[in-house]
Parts: sequence; structure tokens; C-alpha cells
Amino acid sequence: MQKEIERLINDKASPDEIRLSGNIVIDVNRDGSITMGHTCVKGVINIMRPNIIIDGSNAKIEVNVNDCTTSDWSLFFIHPVARNVQFRNMSVRVKIDNDANSSRTFSLIYNTAYGLKIDNCNLEMISYRQINMMGIYNNGNLDTHMDTRSDNLVISNSTIRTECYADYGQDRACAVYGVYNYLANSVTVQNTYVYVMNRGENESHKAIGVYTNGRFGRFVGNNIKANGTHNKGVLKERAHAYGFVNEGLHTVITSNNIIGEWGGKCIGLDNNGEYAVIDCNKVLSTHTICGRSVCSRANNSVIRGNVFTSTSRNARLIDHSADNCIICGNFMEVLMVPLECRSGCGIYATETCRNNIISENIIRNVLDCGIFADKTVGVIHNNMVVSYPETIAQADGKNAMLKLKLNEEMIRSIITE
Repeated sequence: MQKEIERLINDKASPDEIRLSGNIVIDVNRDGSITMGHTCVKGVINIMRPNIIIDGSNAKIEVNVNDCTTSDWSLFFIHPVARNVQFRNMSVRVKIDNDANSSRTFSLIYNTAYGLKIDNCNLEMISYRQINMMGIYNNGNLDTHMDTRSDNLVISNSTIRTECYADYGQDRACAVYGVYNYLANSVTVQNTYVYVMNRGENESHKAIGVYTNGRFGRFVGNNIKANGTHNKGVLKERAHAYGFVNEGLHTVITSNNIIGEWGGKCIGLDNNGEYAVIDCNKVLSTHTICGRSVCSRANNSVIRGNVFTSTSRNARLIDHSADNCIICGNFMEVLMVPLECRSGCGIYATETCRNNIISENIIRNVLDCGIFADKTVGVIHNNMVVSYPETIAQADGKNAMLKLKLNEEMIRSIITE
């Protein structure tokens, strides 16, 4: 069946709009591979034809993968010559059923072409063995502010789910991504629901909703959730969950709902990319022993007008270590009851910070300190801390007792009988 679909897509005599229909069942075998540099990726369906539309309005695609342990795989592999391909109204479900855990990677869509568009698609993957998974892997493969082969990806109005239910005792690192954008520029993800789940037992097992390290990305109006399956939130020794990881330059992140939940460490938004604009988002870190709503590591960025919340037992609503940033007009609150908390801080800024403006923020219900920052951090002005009688509104590193209590290395699992 997959060869028939591949032939239909790539046949120049076929219309530019390919309409799939019926219940399509694909059983993956070991045939076919495409070599990109030193990486061998086996494509179940290889797309080589540019400027086509693949419409699945009248089709449902079920894919059964019985063995993908010998190579990296993708369901749809889009070759660099296949520019401006469009997927519309696709419904795809992939079930991976390996006999053993694997360090290989399976991507539902692996793109190496310019101008891919994915609109109104429902894309799902599930595995009951350990394997790296990527819903959409957009591989630009070149670190440049000029064009890359995979620039101008647009994902809109879609659902992307990737779930790994591996047994405990995994012997390898394992990462599950919804969207993974590698060095491609001018990527847009909008109005899309991304859910990733990875059951694991240490920091080498990760669930990451969206990852990007390309330039000029726009992420607007999405609902993004990363889940580590540990809903009690009392153990460090569980998978780490990251809603959104940004390592690209000039990224715009606005009007999203971003959640990192149910893990040993949960981070809603991890920003490591300079010149980011982060505004009008709702970011939550929940059901975890170590929760960071936002980790701000990138210089020259703006964080404004957001809502940051957490139910972590050791919450930091903003963990900041960068220069020349504006953090203003945010509403922040810890939602865990104080009796369950071990520590808590609104804005934690290290002594390495310089030339920042932190103003007009409201910080509620933090256990220990509203703003913990040395004077060298920059201007701290007109913030409001509304918490408990024992909460210190603002302190710096000279408060040795508070510094020790807020030290992340002090966090321990809560063992209950």
C-alpha cells in the first residue's frame, strides 16, 4: 500500500492535488532507505515531487511498525527537491511495537525541503517500548541566517501527539518531541495542539513539546503540553518535562498555553535564544518536585504581560540568568498550598545578571521570597509581592539562609510509605 501511495504522489502525470480515500493500513517493513550525509533515514513513504497537495479528507491512515530498531525511520520523508509540499486534512496514527527498547528515532514527518505546509492534520504516534520519537522533524541542517533547505515550515490548525509508554528501568536516554525544528529559519506554528508524553525515571528521559534552534521563528496561539506521567509530583527520579525549549534567535512566542507537568523536573518554557519576545502566554509548571515556569537564560529578551503559575513543591516562577532583559507586567502565582511546599520564589535572578529591568509584576503566594536578586541585576522597581506573613518581598545573596533554602541542589524526593 505504501508503495502505491508513494508512486501516486511522485508520478508527474498525477494531478497536483493528491486525494487519499478509505481506511489505509500500512505495515512497515525494512525496505527502502535514504542517506542524508552520514545519517540513514528509512522513509516508509518518500516524497520527491515539488508543489503538490496531499489531501486526506476522506482517508484514515493506520501504520503498524513492528521493527524499527535497525535504523532511524520516518513515515513521510520529504526530500530536499520536494519544495512547497502541503499536507491537508490528514488523519494518521502510528503504532510502534518493537520487541525491545531502542536508541533509534521514529519521525512521523521528516522534512528536508523548503516551504512545507501542514494544515488541519491529526498526527499521532504511540510506543510501548523505549524509542526516540518526533512528531514533526524539520531538519534545516545549516546554521545560517541565510536560507536553509527547510525554511518556511508552517504548521497550523493541527493536532500532534507523541506518546512513549516504556516500562520503568530503561537503559538508554530517550526523548519524545512534538515538533523538533533543527536550524531551519522562519518557521511558523500556530493554532496547534501539541501533546507529548514520556514515561521515564531520570533526567535522560525527556518529554519536550516544541524545540527550536532556528532563527526568526513564530509560535502563536498554540496549546502545548509535555507530560512525564508522574502525577504525584514528589520524586526527582522521573522523566523531565519541558513544554517549550527555544534556542533560536529572534523568536516570537505569544498567546500560547504552555505546560510542563507530571515529572521529576518540569519547565514550562526554557528560553535560551537571544532577542526572544515572550508575551501574552499562560505558562504552567505542575505536579513536580522541581518546577520552573520559565527559565530565562538568553540575553536581550523581553518577557511581558504573561501569566506564570506553578504547583511545584519547590517553585520558581521565573528563573533568570541573563543580561539586558525586560521582565515586566507579568502575573505570577504558586498554586500549591504552603503546607505542601518545601521552598518557593517568584523571580530568582543569579548574581551573573546585568542591566535588566524588572518592574510592574504581581507575585502571589510564594513561600520564601518574592524576588531574590542581587543589586547588580539592574533596575527592580514597583513590583508587588502578595504572599504570606513570613515571605520576604525582596532579598539578595547576602541572605545566606535564604540562599541555601532556594538552592536547587537541596531539592530531594519526598518518600512516602
